[in-house]
Formats: sequence, structure tokens, C-alpha cells
Amino acid sequence: MTIRAILTAVLLFAVPAGAVAQDVAPQAGDAAGALFDTSYRPSPTLSARIQREFLSSVRWSAGADARDRLLAAFSERSPTEIWQELVAPDGLTTNNVTDALTAYWILNWVAANGAYSLEIDSRPVQKQLAEAFANDANFRALNDQQRQEMAEGYILNFLVEHAALNVALEQQDVETLTRLGTAAVRRFRNQMKIDLLSVVPGPEGFVAKHITD
Repeated sequence: MTIRAILTAVLLFAVPAGAVAQDVAPQAGDAAGALFDTSYRPSPTLSARIQREFLSSVRWSAGADARDRLLAAFSERSPTEIWQELVAPDGLTTNNVTDALTAYWILNWVAANGAYSLEIDSRPVQKQLAEAFANDANFRALNDQQRQEMAEGYILNFLVEHAALNVALEQQDVETLTRLGTAAVRRFRNQMKIDLLSVVPGPEGFVAKHITD
């Protein structure tokens, strides 16, 4: 199971809001998706390994100083605790793959589109992703460890990207904001085959942007 598979499934049939009349009854998959549980029982030992591997990757990609700053921050509070405080106002919780991916997707969309002041309702995105997970047999077969690895990977990347974005905003660093936005676009295009510039959030989650003549 990859994030590309999930997001591609989510957007495969996405259309601009209002483009098609919704005059049919919800399918069984829709109802199941709204109730589908993507939570897991976390393992502290696994969290430690995931964090250690993530910090090692930071060491090689961004340098020892960046790794050490993160290590110091995580020694005071765990990554999941920091993440939970940031996303709690949006109704997102730890130990849930859907919530972790919801926050990650929204953050990258904001960075890509420069929509720093836009308030995005996370609930439609949660429902959209839950439906995609519910209808994916590969995801349903994942055990708690595999779900935790997926979710905490999103959480760690979210924290790094969120911190960089907020520092750039505070310093009004347009160059860095542009670079972060470009990186978000490239990341989703290359890894997930999703164009963050061609979708918009709405009451149905992320849908294809409506282009008028």
C-alpha cells in the first residue's frame, strides 16, 4: 500500500463541485467509508524505531545540525504529542492513518497554492480518505504495525514541513515560501501522481479545480 495508490483512488473520479448533479443514492462503499476505522494500537518501541530512522534520513539530507535540533525537540515532547497539539483544533487525532494523511495532504496543498490564510475544513477530506481506505483491500489487510509506520511517517514529515513553512511566514521569506510550495508540488506529482495545483478543497474533500472559459 502506498500513498500514491490511496490518493489516486480518491481523485480518479473527482469532478468540480457542482459539475454533476448528485441525484443517485449513496453506494454501499460510501456508507462503509464514513464508518471505516483506520486507527491502530501504537507500539512505543516501533515509534522509537520510526523516529530513529527518520532522524537518520534528516542527517543525510539536511545535515547533522538539523538532525540534532529535531532530536532535541523530540526529547522534550514526542512527535505525536507535538502533532496532536497542532491538529487538535481540526478534530484530528493520533493513532489514525486517515487523520495523519488528512493533515499532511492539507498542509502540502496550502504550501503549493500559497493559501496560508485559508481555513480548510478537514472533515470532508477525512471522509474522502476514509472511503478510499475502506474500499482498498490492500489497506484493510494491514496490521497495526504497518498502519503505525504509515501514519507516523506522515506525522514526522508534516512536522518538518509545518515548521519550515511557519518560520518562512514569520520572516516573510518569499523565496523560501516559493521553494516550499514548489517542493510540495513536485513531491505529490512524483510520489503520488497528484497535481496539487489542479485540485481544491470543498464539501466533498479535494476535487478537480473547475476551469471556466
